[in-house]
Amino acid sequence: MATYKIRGASHNVVYPYKTESGKYKQQWESYTSELEAITRQAYISCLQKEKKTIELQKAVNEYKQKKQIAKLARESIDDDNSLEPIEQSSDNLHRTYREFALKWLPFHARKNRLSPTTYDSYVECLEIHLFPYFGDRIMSSITSTDIDKLINHLSKKPCKGPKAYNKNPKDIPTLSSSSVKRHYNVFNSGLETAKRWGYISEIPSSTAPAEKTKKRKAWDFQRVSEVLAEIDDKILHLAVHLAFVCSLRAGETSGIEVKSIDFRDRSFWITQEVQRVSDKSLSDLPQNEIVRIFPKEVSTSKSHLILKAPKTDGSYRKQYLTTPLLQEISERLRDIAEYKELYGSEYKDYGLLLCKPDGRPCDPHAFSKVFKRYQAKLGISEDEQIEFQGLRKSGQMHKVRLSQNNYQLVAESSGQSPEVLMSNYNEALETEKRTLSLLVETSFYQTGNNSTITNSDTKSNIVTLPKADDKEKILDALQNDPIMAQQILQQILSSAVAV
Repeated sequence: MATYKIRGASHNVVYPYKTESGKYKQQWESYTSELEAITRQAYISCLQKEKKTIELQKAVNEYKQKKQIAKLARESIDDDNSLEPIEQSSDNLHRTYREFALKWLPFHARKNRLSPTTYDSYVECLEIHLFPYFGDRIMSSITSTDIDKLINHLSKKPCKGPKAYNKNPKDIPTLSSSSVKRHYNVFNSGLETAKRWGYISEIPSSTAPAEKTKKRKAWDFQRVSEVLAEIDDKILHLAVHLAFVCSLRAGETSGIEVKSIDFRDRSFWITQEVQRVSDKSLSDLPQNEIVRIFPKEVSTSKSHLILKAPKTDGSYRKQYLTTPLLQEISERLRDIAEYKELYGSEYKDYGLLLCKPDGRPCDPHAFSKVFKRYQAKLGISEDEQIEFQGLRKSGQMHKVRLSQNNYQLVAESSGQSPEVLMSNYNEALETEKRTLSLLVETSFYQTGNNSTITNSDTKSNIVTLPKADDKEKILDALQNDPIMAQQILQQILSSAVAV
């Protein structure tokens, strides 16, 4: 069986395995954290106990592949020593922005421990927006005026991708203020290093563009429940159910481990998430927080699905499950067992709760796309549709109301800070605004114990409420007296707003 050993600062997992040629070898794997090592030990021990020789060989090969990628990354870091003489060279004042950025970005990413997805966003910003504008400019010639012109250029630049599909050029929206500011920040974050390396003599002064943030849309719990009742895709149904009840990000939903689920305690641990990252980010960045690199489904793809540590340290958390969720998870585990029997040795067992029939991981982006298609199928207008991430926000806002604004409790249960929760989730839903309007209506047109309704065409009508002492009289009064019904509605709405 696999054993866990500590040597110095290294956490190690040691176990025997059988090679394809039939020979037994000992595998020694090193990890930087105890959690990674213990998780790996449990996974290997499970494979050994169930005598899954082929899966064990695949696990060994994947680990070796990951270590090889990490080795290449370390070698590229060592190559950065070649930057030292370049930093001191006076020729740098005659080099282009592209030459600087290509050297600066890997250095900046490793120094600031950027995640692979953040690194990919930097690369995309450079290649799509900054290089076409500043790429061939001598960096030392870029002035404050040029930076302001860049901001102006980006503010007028039409969007590409889904926002531009099947639209006339005049109907295509321009980049959002958030995108413009993000691209400006990427450019501006390299200027200090550029001065230190001798690419510019002085940092041109500039002011960041204003940003008008657009809050992510959310649903009330009734709408989530209605949509759940209509989803017939088992995987999507469980994903939506988990995301709302447990306030999960899309990647966290895809990364739930079966072995982390405790039916007795009615809980599970969130210790990892699935992300899609480029091959470039894997080769340029350290692999410290990557648990697994999944094999490519398409050999020509330029990206990998990976299993990595959660977004922040606070994202390591325990989530408690409702009874309906436990029942749905139990059904899902029975489906997985059937798929394992059907696929046999072809089943790729990564221990994931939400996976494809053959065990391969689900891309979080796929959840978002399928969820959008289901919303359109159910007749939900584009203005009312939400992203998959909106389910997390919907769940958070519902919990804030249930806990009577206990932001600390809700934040800790979802791996957020109370400040972030109050800033981004402290808003009213449209249904609540409508309820408040009805409450104003039923309260404003009342005087004392009598109800008064007034408009420009009729005189004031004052109706004294009857005192009914049984159900039949109350029902008759409600049917024959709309004013009384309105007062009862006021009491119901008052209770709803108070909650």
